[in-house]
Amino acid sequence: MNQNKDWSEYYDFTRTKPPYSLLIEAIKHVKEKGSALDIGGGALRDTRYLLDTGFDVTVIDNSPLLNAEAAKLNNSKLHTSIVSFEDFDFSKNKYDLVSAMFALNFCNPVHFDMVFKKIKDSLKPEGIFCALLFGNRDEWSGYVDKTYPSKDKITKLLEDFEIISLDEKNPGEKDDSGELMTSGHVLQFIARK
Repeated sequence: MNQNKDWSEYYDFTRTKPPYSLLIEAIKHVKEKGSALDIGGGALRDTRYLLDTGFDVTVIDNSPLLNAEAAKLNNSKLHTSIVSFEDFDFSKNKYDLVSAMFALNFCNPVHFDMVFKKIKDSLKPEGIFCALLFGNRDEWSGYVDKTYPSKDKITKLLEDFEIISLDEKNPGEKDDSGELMTSGHVLQFIARK
């Protein structure tokens, strides 16, 4: 996320939202609920669910608001890092689950493939990677400093993983929350290392 942008309105809007249904589905495929990485965790809507489910959670986000959100939870199983995705130290074979809900689009295209590989490497064997992304046909896809992959690109990046699900949503279809999409192009996947 852009550190210069004021994300407080977005945090206020999402703070009390339920976790994404894709994350709930992904957790069903996790063999061990040990450690999770929430990429672009924002107001911690998914982090709360991960903690409640028993995970030890690391959250990365580039917004300085992250630590204030985390302090409200006062949970010793929650670890935060205010850092860009490309600068985060992805330890190898560390996480049972990595979740990136509408976050990876904020990765500069120059770094996207490298970050994606580091995420995959950070998963333990049998670990689960789930993500929601705006796709290449989304109306925002003209931003040159953001990444809007195609379904084919995601398929290729996941070729060494077992793809449990890989779907794309277009205008006129229901989004992850069950709302009818009036615009946008969304990719979502769950994959196992």
